[in-house]
Amino acid sequence: MGLYDAIVVGAGPAGLAFASFFSGKTLLIEKHKKPWKRIACAEWVPPGLDIEPVQSIRGMVTVYPGGEKRVPFRGFIVDREKWQRELLDGLSCEVHLGEKVIEVKENEVVTDRGTYRGEWIIGADGPLSTVRKEAGLPPHPLLPAVNVRVPIKKPLEDTWVIFSSEIPGGYGWCFPKGEFANVGAGAYPPLYPALKFTLDFFLKKGFIKEKIIETAGGFIPLGGVKEVIKGKIILCGDAGGFTDPLTGAGIQYAWESGKLAAGFVEGKIHREGFEKEINAYRRFIERRKEKRKILEEGWENLKEAVERSWIAFSRG
Repeated sequence: MGLYDAIVVGAGPAGLAFASFFSGKTLLIEKHKKPWKRIACAEWVPPGLDIEPVQSIRGMVTVYPGGEKRVPFRGFIVDREKWQRELLDGLSCEVHLGEKVIEVKENEVVTDRGTYRGEWIIGADGPLSTVRKEAGLPPHPLLPAVNVRVPIKKPLEDTWVIFSSEIPGGYGWCFPKGEFANVGAGAYPPLYPALKFTLDFFLKKGFIKEKIIETAGGFIPLGGVKEVIKGKIILCGDAGGFTDPLTGAGIQYAWESGKLAAGFVEGKIHREGFEKEINAYRRFIERRKEKRKILEEGWENLKEAVERSWIAFSRG
């Protein structure tokens, strides 16, 4: 087997971004046969990301012990499944689906099917990253999350989030998506009581129907962006901590980190420029970690904690 310029592990937004923008000889390895299926994601993206929207979002309503607060919150809900599948189908590189990575060395990836050698290894394999572990980097602290897709009863233009003692350490959400909605919760275990509380709330609001069409679980990395380059290994997306630990948002940061890594490996971005960009993400996410710390430490006085930390009250 010849040497690849880059071996990408993971076919989520970060891995797909790298494979889309990198022109060298690339192998993309993904453990799932259908990586676009059953993704735990509310599917909100900010303006400016080049993804076909399903619907526009005008505002966000935050429900918390102090009442309800609505703020402008422009963005879009996308069909992430369709987007990822189209990106994957459009790649010109070699793609191996349903292949599990077992071991990673600096220039070598061992899977359940074979061994491959690459000049660079790109870890884009999510919050439970095998590449991260094999690089000797500590695991992320994680917040479990679950998302269900349900039909809506009436059109919605706003996203809704709930802070409650019934959702410890996180929040519940309802993000409308055309005739459906993504409803879920990120919370410390036990998780499913938090989901039930969230579903019951939006059922009582008359927003959604009782039928659950699809359920997906996952994890939100809370550790932030630390070391993302280890020798010839680069971490992107959730694997690298490119996730907002306060809101859980990650599509935009995953895509941008994969694109940035592709530019660096290809030589279009010098190391100094790459590090500068990484540091910008690092500073942003550290600020959000401080907000999350305020929220967690103030959980006994949730009204004040939300008002001091949540983006509806402060965008910093």
